[in-house]
Parts: sequence; structure tokens; C-alpha cells
Amino acid sequence: MRRTSRDLRGRWGRPRSEAVGAAALLILGSVVAGGVAAAAEPTNGALLCEEPPEQLSRDRLFRAMSLDIRGVVPSIEEHEALADEPGDDVPDALVDEWLESDEFATRLERLHRELLWNSLDNIQLVSPSAVFRTTNGISWRNNIATRYRGQNVPCLDEPAEIGDDGDIATTTSATGARQEGWVLVSPYWAPATTIKVCAFDAQDAAVSVSGTACATPAGLQDPGCGCGPALRNCMPGGSTQLRMITDAMVKDIDLRVAELVETDGSYLDLFTSAGVWVNGPLVHYWRYLTAFPRMSMSPAPIDVDRLPDLAFTDVDTWVKVQMGPEQAGILTSPAFLLRFQTNRARANRFYNSFLCQAFNAPSGGIPVVAGAAAEPDLQIRAGCEYCHALLEPAASHWGRWGERGASRLAEDAFPPFDDSCELCATSGLPCSRRCQDFYVTQAFDDREAPYLGWLKSYLFRRPEHEHYVEEGPKLLVYSTLVDGRFERCAVRTAAEHLLGRALDKGEDALVDDVAREFIASGYKYRALVKALVTHPTYRRVR
Repeated sequence: MRRTSRDLRGRWGRPRSEAVGAAALLILGSVVAGGVAAAAEPTNGALLCEEPPEQLSRDRLFRAMSLDIRGVVPSIEEHEALADEPGDDVPDALVDEWLESDEFATRLERLHRELLWNSLDNIQLVSPSAVFRTTNGISWRNNIATRYRGQNVPCLDEPAEIGDDGDIATTTSATGARQEGWVLVSPYWAPATTIKVCAFDAQDAAVSVSGTACATPAGLQDPGCGCGPALRNCMPGGSTQLRMITDAMVKDIDLRVAELVETDGSYLDLFTSAGVWVNGPLVHYWRYLTAFPRMSMSPAPIDVDRLPDLAFTDVDTWVKVQMGPEQAGILTSPAFLLRFQTNRARANRFYNSFLCQAFNAPSGGIPVVAGAAAEPDLQIRAGCEYCHALLEPAASHWGRWGERGASRLAEDAFPPFDDSCELCATSGLPCSRRCQDFYVTQAFDDREAPYLGWLKSYLFRRPEHEHYVEEGPKLLVYSTLVDGRFERCAVRTAAEHLLGRALDKGEDALVDDVAREFIASGYKYRALVKALVTHPTYRRVR
């Protein structure tokens, strides 16, 4: 195949044969007598990369700060305004303005969602027995249908007949089911509409004819109980209403973080304050839907009597409510307690995210010790003690918050030791659900026997650690201020978030410098971030 001159051209446009010849002449021309090449002046100096500057220019610093604080690049107008400012730094007043913005609050919310793994998408709050399903446009509770109709079938597709005395007329089917008709109800989640609900499920009595309180789990077993007025004690199938409730629990934490930015308050308030944010779905849930919980939610982790008067449909109405001194900010928020459902998990998340301390096995691995598994106390069990000697006492700070749920075990209702729980545990009598859930009622080892009748959080608790249970998570937070772990971790977390990389050991001075400013400011998070973005380390080329 014949090549064209274009095929023979090299990178610079000349035919390759010419380029090769020119290169050979240059090499030969550089040879001098004695066969030693003469030092020639470089001819491609303009093509060499320049050494990068040691720090960002003001424009690049301006852009980096805007992205880190607001999440957006500066506009052309903002760049032009910066050019009119004297000096080589971004003006303090502008940084302060950004740190007071809603955009910075959003950035901080996202950071804390990452720290807390703040999602409840997989949490089921309401018992399936209190959940509706819809068949042919008629709502009914299939899990307990046999209590009403004798079979797992819905009601008839016809209006119900209800006598003056409230008796619901039924028809016996060929299979023996007692079926009633439906009634029209305006449900709490859509009060402007009506839906067809099987008459047994739609009953709104507070107490059944047999004397059962309908807004209790026992009401699920009584044919004289339904879902209450406007179906308030039940939930429709699907995830819409449930997601509205769990999303609101997550939003509660977001609003606490946003308030921190807005008021420029102490970062410690996020872990010690008693304020809780609620909207309509949350108020309805705490008042009515905890009657039939999927997990332990009673007693409620908040004081229901303090809740505002909001309807379920008040989704966008948020009210801050002050609860009792037992609250420890986000560490006792419903979202945190439900996301981490054991006290060990709660302590582990706090240590990981807010003390920058992980519970890891020793570098050489856990030694295998014969018979170690027979030791019931993990604080001293061979191999386990590396983590649990610290984790068990730390976990006891949540000892008055129920596990596998979010209940609050107040001391007046749940004393550290309960005679009745010890009695049932030692006598062979059946123990109440209360004792089974919250107290030690079984001893699988002789070393557990002394703790029968005690709250589970006291199991193997050493005397010097018992007050952790009563003092709660706030004590844990305050104790970590003494040795500087809390504030240093807050600085390290923020620095790595802003720099987009992990800090190395050589940057401990950065942490020390900013931690001192953080403490001096009264633990204000805006001051912490400002100290970081104005620190020389931040301005280095990254």
C-alpha cells in the first residue's frame, strides 16, 4: 500500500525521514574532539513544569472555602468583589457570613448524618397486628381477623348494620366465618377523605364491653376493641406513613444541628441538651401508635404530656419541646436509640464518631485460651477483655434506656433492684414481661446468680461504675472533656472532612492549635471551622 506524505509525518509535521535526519545532525554536531559531548544549553525550558506554589492563591483559597463551607463555587460577582478587597486573604467578615448561612447548616447536618449513620429506613415501629391491608378497596387487619371473624378473611363488601346498642350484625359464611360489613371513616392521616373500613376494625371504644383497655396490646386480643377514633391506634399498610414518622425522627437530629449553627451555641449542647423537635407525625406516633409497638417503646423516651397539640397532617410544623434532665441531646434521641439498639452499640458509636477511638483487637490477634468462653463476664474473659473492659462500663451510661427499642426506664418505676423480679427468678413462678425485658431473671452461670432481680445494666457492674447507669450519657461526655479526647476528636473529624483526607501524625500540631481555640470559644463549632479554614495547613496546596 502506498503511503502518503501525511502518513510519513512525525509529531511536529515534517516527514519522519527528515525528522530522523535532523535529529542525527544535532547529535553529531554536539560531538567535539576527544569524543566528549559539550554541555549544550537546554532549548525546551519553556516546556518544563514549574514547581507548584507552597500555598493556594487567594482565588483558589476563596473557591476552596466556599465549597467546604457552603457547598457551592463562588459566583463571578463574588470573585469580582473579592478582587476589590485589599490583602491576600479571604476577608474574615465574609467567612463569618458563610458560617452563619443555611448552606453551612446543611453541610453540618450531612456530616453528622455520616457520623451517626442517621437512617431509620429499615425500622418497623408498629406491630403488624395494628397495620391495615386493603382488599377490594376495604381496609382490615388481617393479622387478627380470626379474633373477630373466626377466620383470616375480610368483611363483606357492603355497608355494616350496627344496632343502637353498638352491636355489629354479622353473616355466617359457608365456611363458618362471621363477617360484618364496612363503615366509612375519615382517617387521621387524611381527615378530608373517607375510606371503607371493616366495622370490627373501625370500633372506637376506649374500653371494650369486657373491660379491656383498647389502646393496649391486650386490645388486640379483644373482639370488642378496634383502632379507636379516626383509626388513630393503627397504621395503613405500605411505607408512606411509617416513613413520615421515621423521617421526622431523623429530621429531629438535623434540626438540633441547624440550631447549633443558627444560635452559635456550644457544641456540647448537642450532647447534653433536653430540647426535642417534633412535628405532627411524631406527636401522633408518641400519643397513639406506641400502644402497639413492634419493639420496646414504653415508657416513651420523651414526656408525652409535654407534646404540643399537632395533627398528623402537620408535617411541616416543627416545635421544640423541653424535656427532662435525663435527656442527653442526640445521644438519647429516638433516632439514635433506634439506630443503635443495644447499649454496647450506642457506646461504640459514640467512641468511634466523637472520641475517634475504635474498639479493635490487638495487632497480634486475640489469643486462644482454653475454657475462656465459660467466663460470663466479658470484662475479664480472656481475649474479650481488650475491648470489653472499657466498652462494658461505657455502655452502662445508657443503662436506663431500653434495648431493642427506645424506652426510658425511670428510677421511680424501675428501681435498680426489684423484689418481684428476684422472686419470680428464684421461685420458678412466671415472670412478668416487665421483669423479663428489663431485669436479670435467669442465671446461666453461678456467677450470674447474685444479680437476679437487678436491672440488666447492673449485671457484672463494678461498684465504681454503678453510678454510670444513673448519671447517663451526659456523664460520659463530660468525663471525656477532662483528658481532651472529645474536643480533639471534634477538630480531627472536621479537619479531615474539610481537607478531604486523613491527618498524618505530623499534623498533631494542627489539632492542638485548633482544639485550644475551640475550647477558648466555648466549644462553638463555627469557631472551630473558622480556625481550620484560616490555618496555614488548610491553605497548603492539596
